[in-house]
Amino acid sequence: MQRLIRFQHESFIKFIYASVIVKEQTAKKLLEDIAVFKYRHMVWAMADAVKAGIKFDMDFKVEEIKKIEVESEEDLLEVLINDLEENLRSYEEIKTPSTDRFKNDDEYFLSQLKKLDLEGSVSAFNQSKELPGVELEESAKAALVFFLMEETFKEYELITIYSYLKVHSNEVDANSAFTDLAYDSIYHLRRFAELASQMGVLTLPRPIPHDKYENIGIVEFLKENIEEEMDAEKQCLILAEKIGNEELSNFLLFISRQEVYHAELLQRALDAVKGN
Repeated sequence: MQRLIRFQHESFIKFIYASVIVKEQTAKKLLEDIAVFKYRHMVWAMADAVKAGIKFDMDFKVEEIKKIEVESEEDLLEVLINDLEENLRSYEEIKTPSTDRFKNDDEYFLSQLKKLDLEGSVSAFNQSKELPGVELEESAKAALVFFLMEETFKEYELITIYSYLKVHSNEVDANSAFTDLAYDSIYHLRRFAELASQMGVLTLPRPIPHDKYENIGIVEFLKENIEEEMDAEKQCLILAEKIGNEELSNFLLFISRQEVYHAELLQRALDAVKGN
């Protein structure tokens, strides 16, 4: 079961990051769709493990994720095709209540991947630190790069933690809040990673220490994260004011309002847990 969860986890990471690396819009949309399905596969595999009383962690192989650090989109497509093919082979060895669904989904998406004709170089890792079509002062540019690199990993971390908490929660309101928070973090990760990719500063995630999500004091965790979300709102407002670009400023203001909503969701989860 651990192997199945890891495979789905690694696939989710590969596809969501690949979706911001490629430039062609049809390919982006397909890779985004696959990433969402692989996220669902991961959560379903986690839920199956919990139901069966099987302990698991959220580790992944760093070398597996680094396979998408390629120089051409053609090479990236080959990595992604190989990933789904490896998943399909694994379902023959790992039988769970969910693997028939995984197999059906992956077979369809594999057929769609094979129809893509990607070409051109990958610029997501070239460290250009320039946003195409946008002129920024050096201080604003440096602040944006730091923000994107920090927030991209933070959002990945939150996706992982909220997903782990969701499958271990029996409280309906808390479960609903964790679901909303995870999907919002997926959206934020994609948007931040897209900007980072355009600037050539995309960084891939690293495994999260187990003590970040295993056997944590849930009440204290929720309280701390409410404070962190409110602090994140302030950081977005500060950057929005200094960025010197209306479109980026509006985006950051939008994200700042999302952080307030996230704090409200965390409070809802906290109330549910404390009242249980």
